[in-house]
Amino acid sequence: MARELWEPFTFPLDEFGELIAPFVRMELSKPLSPSPTDLIDWLNAEGLLELDWDFPDDGDLFAAGLSSSPVMQAIVLAVEDHFGVELTPADLTRVNVATPKTLAALIASKIP
Repeated sequence: MARELWEPFTFPLDEFGELIAPFVRMELSKPLSPSPTDLIDWLNAEGLLELDWDFPDDGDLFAAGLSSSPVMQAIVLAVEDHFGVELTPADLTRVNVATPKTLAALIASKIP
């Protein structure tokens, strides 16, 4: 028998009761720390940098185009918007943003 459009629908997680569903939903709302590979994919998807698909986790982001102030500012704003963390001027050292690995570690350190 076909389900009528007006029939109430139970969300699958709600079937397990109040003990499981809120826990799962709570975990989904917490921002996740990016891996270096996730960060490379995200930088490409946002159009912030054009990195090769095989760009190494420890590759030089400055040689790849991060050397200009407008690009750095765009990345800072995008990181703050996407990951919900604030990067201060003190965070933006060459060491912290030199590679996808160090930038991912900086973002992870800022996520509560």
